[in-house]
Amino acid sequence: MSNRGEQALLKQSTFLMLVVTFAGIITGFASGAQSILFDGFFSLVATFIKVLMLITARLIAKESNQRFQFGSWHLEPMVLVIEGSFLLLVAIYAFLNGVFGIISGGRDVELGLVIFYAAVFTVVELIYFFYVRHRNRTLKSSLIQFDNISWLVDAMLSAGLLVSFLIALLLKTQGYEKWALYVDPMILILLALGMLPPAFKIIGPALRDVLGIAPDQLDDKVRQVMEEAKIEHGFDDYISYVQKHGRACFIEIHIVLPTNYPLRSVVQLDALREEISAKLGKPDAARWLTISFTGDRKWIA
Repeated sequence: MSNRGEQALLKQSTFLMLVVTFAGIITGFASGAQSILFDGFFSLVATFIKVLMLITARLIAKESNQRFQFGSWHLEPMVLVIEGSFLLLVAIYAFLNGVFGIISGGRDVELGLVIFYAAVFTVVELIYFFYVRHRNRTLKSSLIQFDNISWLVDAMLSAGLLVSFLIALLLKTQGYEKWALYVDPMILILLALGMLPPAFKIIGPALRDVLGIAPDQLDDKVRQVMEEAKIEHGFDDYISYVQKHGRACFIEIHIVLPTNYPLRSVVQLDALREEISAKLGKPDAARWLTISFTGDRKWIA
């Protein structure tokens, strides 16, 4: 993965989301549509998160130092937890705002302006979402992957706004202006409920990484490889530990050799390490693998 390409795409994404933010807030105030204003504030939160992601990408690109000896990989899931939490809070705020809007008798909005806004940004955001997804097939960045969720959510918000305000316009033209007043707060409630799944999709995996919960798939893979190696090479026992922080995987394997193991040289141990490493998958800068050998079980207890 090219970190330079990752940073460039995050910069581009941040600038474009800032444009969407200003457009949404200005249109929301001008039209009186709380749902459009909500869309603008969601974009503002997304812009802030993108800045954090850009800073994180730059830190990850730097080499480890005395303070962060394993690098800055741990910052990635922390940023994603912040992003998911912000989305959750914004969704709760939007839901309550919509409920209070219905209780207070609805809202009258300038439909022509909001329909134009929703139509333009639905198209723009969907195009950019697919563009970023295409670029990330090469970059393979988890930051870009989760960052792109904000573009999909924003496109869904804009599409929902477009359909709903077209319905409101139809109600007005058919003489049901009283019911058209409730469209804006109802949209707000539906948009808030629609934002909950993406928020939890981001928070769940990132929180597991922050808490240091062992990833089941990686743990199973290591155990499978080691069980096969134990039978093939006659190891007495082994113990393994795995952890994941963002895209970085940390694997520790401690192997107990029998006292009569036919060990000829250190080169033989290095060959075993290479074999186990290859079976675990292609090594890269984000994988930290430690394999040690001992003849005394107390060192793995």
